[in-house]
Amino acid sequence: MTMRTRDKALYLSWLADAYLAAGEVEQAAGPATRALELSNGVASIRPRKRLAPVLERLGQHRGLTAV
Repeated sequence: MTMRTRDKALYLSWLADAYLAAGEVEQAAGPATRALELSNGVASIRPRKRLAPVLERLGQHRGLTAV
């Protein structure tokens, strides 16, 4: 994957984090899922590392359909 893919995964993780900070858990699920998908194909560990706490916070809301 390209540097662009890594950057997109990072941006999506920040977006998901911002949604969570605003209390928009269901809105955070989409960007977090896409960031996770993108980070799987990237050689850099940075997106995964950045996404880990976001996914942990999302995990606290497993009961929601979107999550």
